[in-house]
Amino acid sequence: MDVIAMDKKNILILSTGDVNGAYEAAYKVAHIIKNMGHDVVMCVKHKTKNENFIKQYRHLSLSSAKANLVMRIVNKIKNKISPVEPSKVISTDMKYSFLSKNEASENIHIESMLKIVGFTPDFVFTGMTIDFLNSTDMLNIYNATKAKIYNITVDMNHFTGGCHYSWGCEGYIKGCGKYCPAITKEHEKITAKNNFERKYENAQKANFQIIAGSGLTLLQAQNSKIYKSQKTIHNINSLIDTKLLNSKNKSIAKKVFSLSNDCFYILTGAQNMEDPRKGFSYLLQALEMLDIELPMQKKEKIVLLVVSNSVNEEFGRVTFKKQKIDYIKDYRLLSLLYQAADLFINTSIEDSGPMMVSEALACGTPVVGFDTGILTNMVIDDYNGYKAPVMDSRKLAEGIRKVFELNKDDYENFSKNAVRQVEEFSSYEYAEEIFKQILEQ
Repeated sequence: MDVIAMDKKNILILSTGDVNGAYEAAYKVAHIIKNMGHDVVMCVKHKTKNENFIKQYRHLSLSSAKANLVMRIVNKIKNKISPVEPSKVISTDMKYSFLSKNEASENIHIESMLKIVGFTPDFVFTGMTIDFLNSTDMLNIYNATKAKIYNITVDMNHFTGGCHYSWGCEGYIKGCGKYCPAITKEHEKITAKNNFERKYENAQKANFQIIAGSGLTLLQAQNSKIYKSQKTIHNINSLIDTKLLNSKNKSIAKKVFSLSNDCFYILTGAQNMEDPRKGFSYLLQALEMLDIELPMQKKEKIVLLVVSNSVNEEFGRVTFKKQKIDYIKDYRLLSLLYQAADLFINTSIEDSGPMMVSEALACGTPVVGFDTGILTNMVIDDYNGYKAPVMDSRKLAEGIRKVFELNKDDYENFSKNAVRQVEEFSSYEYAEEIFKQILEQ
């Protein structure tokens, strides 16, 4: 700690928001680096949390009229050299989450941001910044500060032409061309090509670096045209606070939710189960297979716990006992729910996470799911769960049955291994070591 204190850095974290999913990940990064002894400001478009280190961006009027005049002249020259068209609504296939409409636009005033932040950053870390800033804004920040810039892959957007999920498209590997499956109107498809080329150009000029948020996005970043030449790509694997999410109360967790010790509880869920990326139809198929194959005395022990804001209507046809639980935001209660469950299932077919996988493992709950996202390197067959090929309901059912039929000692080993995997590759302590390496460069 003394070494870090002697070489204290100014760190800027950029994110559209500070709560939920990808925004929560940026908040965790801010906390980890702040606890390492550095000066940290998290600048967001929408502020929800009360912490003082989180500051909301707003455009400030420059005190000097002369400075305003200079900026107007500079912008006028820029627009003459390279005109920037205003962002427009384009027609897209929603499953790709093509949200970056214009990488050439400038969305923030750098002097305003630096004045709000209160220092010139040495390092900048960005997560999800949709509807806030883009790679051109990041280049402008670099030009003004010469800070080292790291983009964190909460999804694929940092190295695509605009989509957050590729669904098999290899544009991020080759460079987005005139054909883009995410954009539905022919004359608008050029948007992806223009975005990608601007992103690539900006990354080269400012030497952007990437940090992976999961095993899958690590592989994708390593193959991407924009970041394939980066020598080392670190992977922070979700970032789990093991002081909150752990297995210390596993022996009493079922009592908290009035669950029976004689039943086997399968936990699954998402904020929106209707999202096709989450692949819940494959879980339904796997459960139907188990319904046919398991003898009645075993089937009666299985209870499905579903956590979601909205439950897919098709879950009504599941014959196993089931119980809906409202989406939980309190991490202490969520930790107890994970500990109360005997198995967590993730059926995402196109996902960079989800964080729920690492959260469940941290609480000593084995995981079964498709080999994508965070499962790629956090779930190990016959160790802490099972991985099935994406969209393979048969293999998914087999993985569920294997965990269900583990004897007590083998299950205990799976549970301990789940915790160990998070402590070694997904904990705050693990992430701190990674950020220490980065900040000491």
